[in-house]
Amino acid sequence: MLLVEEMLLVEELAARGWPAGEALRCDGWLLRHTPSLTRRRSNSALPLADRPEAALVEDFYARRGARALVQVSPAEERTGLDAELARRGWTREGATDVLVAAADVVLAATAPDAVLATAPGAVALTDRPDAGWIAAWAACEDRADAGEHAHTVLARIEPPTAYARAAGDLGVGLAVCERGWAGLFCVATAGSARRRGIASHVVHALTTWAVKRGARRLYLQVASANAAAHAFYERAGFTRSHGYHYRAAPR
Repeated sequence: MLLVEEMLLVEELAARGWPAGEALRCDGWLLRHTPSLTRRRSNSALPLADRPEAALVEDFYARRGARALVQVSPAEERTGLDAELARRGWTREGATDVLVAAADVVLAATAPDAVLATAPGAVALTDRPDAGWIAAWAACEDRADAGEHAHTVLARIEPPTAYARAAGDLGVGLAVCERGWAGLFCVATAGSARRRGIASHVVHALTTWAVKRGARRLYLQVASANAAAHAFYERAGFTRSHGYHYRAAPR
C-alpha cells in the first residue's frame, strides 16, 4: 500500500491522465462534467480535502442538469466524507481498486520469454490516437463512444502519452507519463484473441516507453468485481494500493 501522500498524488495524476470536458477546482473539490459521455470518472467530483462541503457539489451539478456524483477517493482516507454522504442518502456504486507496480517488475513479468503467447505479434506505439487506434479500441471493448472519447478526453491529455496497438488490432492500451509515474488506461484485447499474451505485450511496450521517459512506477484502475483483470495484473506484478467508490445523490 502507498503512503497517504502517494495515494493522493496518484489520484491527482489519474485525474490529469483522464481529463474531463469541464474541470473546476473549488473549495476542496475537483468538479468534473462531461455531458457527452456517461463514464463516472468524467462526471464526478473528486475531493481534494478531507471533508469538503457536499452542498457545493450538489449546486454544481444541479446547474448543469446532472445528478451529483462524488468519487470517494482514496476511500481509506475519506471515511468521514463517505459517512456524511451516506447519512445524506447518497448511494454507493462503482467500487474500484487502484493497483500499482514497480516498472522493472512489470517489464520482467511481461517480457516475451515470460509470457505464454501463441501469436502476440508486434505492438506499434504512436503519440496520438489515430483513426486505426480508435477503431481498434472500439472493437476490443465493443465501445460505441470511442470517437467521442478521443475528441473529448484524449485530446485534452497534457502529459506525454503513448497509444499502443497490437498487430491485427488484437489489443490496445495507452500510457500517460508524469512525475515518475505512468498510468495505464484502456488496456483491452479483442474477444477472439484472449489468453494469447496480447495484453502482456501491450503492457510491456507501454512500460518500456514509460521507463524511457523517467517513469519508475505504474498505476491503473480496475473495477473491484473484475476478477479476470485482477488476475492478469497480479501476474504482471501489480498489487492493490487503495480503492475508491462513488456516491450518487438521491434522485
